[in-house]
Amino acid sequence: MIHDPSLPAYRNGASPMHKAGRGWLLAAGLALGAVAASFAPTPGRAQQDVLSPSARFDVLRHQLNQSVRAKKPEETLKIISEMRKLPQGVKGEFLFFEGHAHYQLENWDKAYRALVAYLNAVGRKGRNYNLAISLFINSEKALKAARQGGSERQRAGRGWTVAEPAYARVLRERETWKEKAITFGGPKDDTAWAMARRAGGGFLVAGTFHQPEDKKSGRKESRSMGLISLSREGKMAWNRVILGPAKDGAIRSLTALADGGFLVGGIHRGFQVAARLDKNAVPAPNFNGDPWVSAYARASEDAVPVVIQATDGTVLALGSETVVKDGKSARLPFATRLTGDGNALGKTLYSGNARRYWHDITDAAALPGGDIVVVGEARPQAAWDTRKGLGFVMRITSQGRLVWADRIPAEDKNDLRLTAVVAAKDGGVVAAGRAGQRLVVMKLDDNGRRQWLKSLGYRDLLPAETHQICPIPMLGERIKEAYAETKRPLPAAERVAAVREMACPTGTPFVSVTSIARRRNGYLLLGMQGRGDRRNSDMRLIAVATGGEVLWDRIYGHAGFDVATSALATEDGGMIIAGATESMGTGGRDFLMFKVDEAGAFAPWTKLGPPARPIPRTEPPAGAAPAPSSEADGKAELKEKTSAKPPAEATAEPGPGEDRESPDSDERQTESESEGGNSDDDTSIGAIFGSIFGGGDPKPRDDTKDDTKDKAADGPKAGPRRP
Repeated sequence: MIHDPSLPAYRNGASPMHKAGRGWLLAAGLALGAVAASFAPTPGRAQQDVLSPSARFDVLRHQLNQSVRAKKPEETLKIISEMRKLPQGVKGEFLFFEGHAHYQLENWDKAYRALVAYLNAVGRKGRNYNLAISLFINSEKALKAARQGGSERQRAGRGWTVAEPAYARVLRERETWKEKAITFGGPKDDTAWAMARRAGGGFLVAGTFHQPEDKKSGRKESRSMGLISLSREGKMAWNRVILGPAKDGAIRSLTALADGGFLVGGIHRGFQVAARLDKNAVPAPNFNGDPWVSAYARASEDAVPVVIQATDGTVLALGSETVVKDGKSARLPFATRLTGDGNALGKTLYSGNARRYWHDITDAAALPGGDIVVVGEARPQAAWDTRKGLGFVMRITSQGRLVWADRIPAEDKNDLRLTAVVAAKDGGVVAAGRAGQRLVVMKLDDNGRRQWLKSLGYRDLLPAETHQICPIPMLGERIKEAYAETKRPLPAAERVAAVREMACPTGTPFVSVTSIARRRNGYLLLGMQGRGDRRNSDMRLIAVATGGEVLWDRIYGHAGFDVATSALATEDGGMIIAGATESMGTGGRDFLMFKVDEAGAFAPWTKLGPPARPIPRTEPPAGAAPAPSSEADGKAELKEKTSAKPPAEATAEPGPGEDRESPDSDERQTESESEGGNSDDDTSIGAIFGSIFGGGDPKPRDDTKDDTKDKAADGPKAGPRRP
């Protein structure tokens, strides 16, 4: 039998008549006692006129009986408090009444403790044992929920006080970025990949023009090599397409030359091409009077055309191509050498022990002494090969002779892909890329030995303290509870959802480095980062000191695809940034430019620096190796350099199915072009120019008479320019 606390039982088998009798006798005794006490003098009342503790306890017990029956938990707790002052104390069933009263008032902690004391004291012999078990279970659940709610309320309050101001700051920075940036583009996707200063001031920005189909004029949709000329104030002077329309056109490298012209590397109609432009940005004549354009390799999905000029004036077109011989194939790096007027000097294909890897060249830097450092990725070519991709670095002379080469593993056992390199002042280079989900930047000396390395992961937009709001299931309700004790206005539900989305991003993070530029006292890494798919990304700029210390790390962007691709240093220590954005503009993806100061903050479009200062043309340095003869040209071995620290290259014995290797059993590539002339496989303008343009050779165009007129038919229109 379970006794309801509203009907307390003090003795087993006590009938209602017995209870009534005891209650009447007790009431009569109390009444007589009160009458007798009224006749006694108050100041000198005798001790026998005061209730003994036992009598007083019985009175309180009677009152407790009435309060429990009347379901008055507050009064019950007051009576029990008085009973604790007496010698008899509170024990046995009274502990149950105390726990039940707290339970009725939802004082879960006190109810839990009183019920625990009751169950431990009386055990199964307790009159209300079964009911106490039920109340104990319910109060324990309620107590845990209350404690969790209190903890979540506290975490919600603390996290929100940090997250909301940080979210507001990010919104202000994004709006400022949209106000300061300049965009140019059409309705489709236009992407800026490279930028250079013009000799007379202003800038030339190069990339891809994506023109839509126009059925009225009969124009087909195209992606072409596009150029935009900007004044010092950032106003567009003209825009045009070079080399005609294509389906895959893009300019990926742009270098200012000593005569005011430019050297261009890009993709056009399935080929990697090199072109030289005059000061008006049209193809200059080559040694034969034809447009200086050379298609030097077939383009592939991973191809990044790299065209660079050495300090002695030699032009090197770098890349990777797949070579097939006797049914076996290998993807090998190569260097095609041309004179300043476009005459092909030779082509060197670097094989060596590279047969187990496929190489992709991504960037190159010209060293002051005349050599070139090339970076990229070397990945295992066999499908069964589980080795990771390695960062690839090699140094060659302007004549194409290999000085050293190295394949560098990532430190965290991920694939390492080097995508950018710049020459350092001490003769070494700084290379950057990606290893898994982390950015990597390293300094190499002139022999390729690593001097320092930094690794940076995905950077959250909001501080780490805001992450404590992420696991709270009812964040809005908890914030309201936290605000209940204050007079602050409650945030709207939409605001809470937006802050939480930024503080708790989902999806796998990704990072990417597109280029690296020299800046005052260090270097600037440019790229992007995001989560999930790459349709929504932010620009990321990281300033690194010459010793490798990270000076600042900033995020720029809005709700869309944003990437930084090129930068130029300014005279005040700032940087001009170029890239592409979907967050603003005229639709699709547009060219984007803005300026930051030395600390990475937005800066006005002033003090942009002097006109272009191209690499001076010099004689080969004393002691440099002479150009290889026609007999030796193209026979470069791609072997790791010998150094104090051997390169950590994973090796594997040939296994089943490994039939894709270097075509040459002696790990050497045969001569592909003779010195000073073109072979049957020559990919210069004289061999395949007609196949690229599908007709007659286009002639250079003189734009000196109309250098400021927009040519809307040839390129995108200027987007809205914000001051």
